[in-house]
Amino acid sequence: MSELRVSRRSFVAGAGAFAAVAPSILRGQDAKRVFKVAVVGCGGRGGGAVGDITAAAKRLGQEVKLVAAADFFPERAAGVCKRYGCDEKFAFGGAAGYQKVMETDAEIVLLCAPPFYRPLHMEACVKAKKHIFAEKPIATDPAGLRRFLASVEEAKKANLSILSGTCYRHHNQALQQIGPILGGAIGRPCGGVVYRCHGGTNTWGNTLPRKAGETNTGYMSRAWYGWRHMSGDNLTEQGIHEVDLANWFIGRTPRVAMAIGARHRRATGNGYDCISVDYDYDDGLHVHAIARQVDGCADRCHAFISGSEGEMAVLGKIRRYDGKEVALDKKAIEGRPTEGSDSSMMVLEHWDHLNALMKGELLHEGEQVAMATATTIMGTIAAYSGQAVRMSDMLTNTESALYNGQNNPFLPDDFDKGDVDLPEEFKAPVPGRAS
Repeated sequence: MSELRVSRRSFVAGAGAFAAVAPSILRGQDAKRVFKVAVVGCGGRGGGAVGDITAAAKRLGQEVKLVAAADFFPERAAGVCKRYGCDEKFAFGGAAGYQKVMETDAEIVLLCAPPFYRPLHMEACVKAKKHIFAEKPIATDPAGLRRFLASVEEAKKANLSILSGTCYRHHNQALQQIGPILGGAIGRPCGGVVYRCHGGTNTWGNTLPRKAGETNTGYMSRAWYGWRHMSGDNLTEQGIHEVDLANWFIGRTPRVAMAIGARHRRATGNGYDCISVDYDYDDGLHVHAIARQVDGCADRCHAFISGSEGEMAVLGKIRRYDGKEVALDKKAIEGRPTEGSDSSMMVLEHWDHLNALMKGELLHEGEQVAMATATTIMGTIAAYSGQAVRMSDMLTNTESALYNGQNNPFLPDDFDKGDVDLPEEFKAPVPGRAS
């Protein structure tokens, strides 16, 4: 699988492909339903996700009940429980706290811990027969990526639903644009550029010095953003949104990546501050991806696609070179919230998920978020190594050194067992040399 090609129908469907829900979880659509939810990872994203799914359920006339929360730091789990009315005896701490969550009666689990943990937590959810919200990204290296994909296949067999955190695919404007673009409104895609440039040198966990007596696992879990082992670096952790937009609107993933990157100002960890990637999608189509987290610089988060007959800015304008107007697909958002705070894409992704479950359908967004993650991991490895990196080397070429590529000296499972050795800090990879 050197690239991912999917049907037009599955790319147009903003909430992913659907399948029938197992009869055991069907409900009458007119009856009020209480969705029992748990969260693993109670930082800003985890607490925010509980609020988002709660708002989504309310918009649907239903309810969400938080039944458990887990975080490496027990006080964070307790804080989320207190905030959303869950008994604090169901707040679980430590690296293995997620195991207690799986023993509860939660039907949906929100996976919002640092990306390093995602493949492990995904496996646990599937084994416990839980529906899943998998925040992006879903891995930090090729080994974790393929581990997650294996769980996606098991989830399908178990009739489990997977909502991904690639939330632009649930944005009302993007949903109105995707159909016309894949239908040829700007002709054949010829190129593109995506940006994820904003501050972050002194935020995002990049300036969290080690506390006295703190374990290695505790330090990396608290200051996870600065560690490429934990976050995957800023292209994978943040730039994945815009890279996924390029994949979605082009209709496939790139075959190969070449890149450059550098570390300038980070005060913790070992990741880069900036990465610039050339993605080759074949057929002469290249997309330039720029990811930068440096304070005091120009900001831009956007995706642009140029075609043989026109050009577009995702969430912006579509312009044909002949001046003809391109009609948006208004039917794509019929029945969806379009006004108010609960019409944001962060809420709408959960609205789509809950709405599907109420209709007896499952979302299948596991491959979607996995391939977006694969695209960014490919670019990050290319920047670190200075080499051309092929998608096939990570996913199908068993002879490639990247096939079992693991950028960590440890696995997430090792955090369950105790402390691990700390990777060398303040040392970023040097292209052209083994790191």
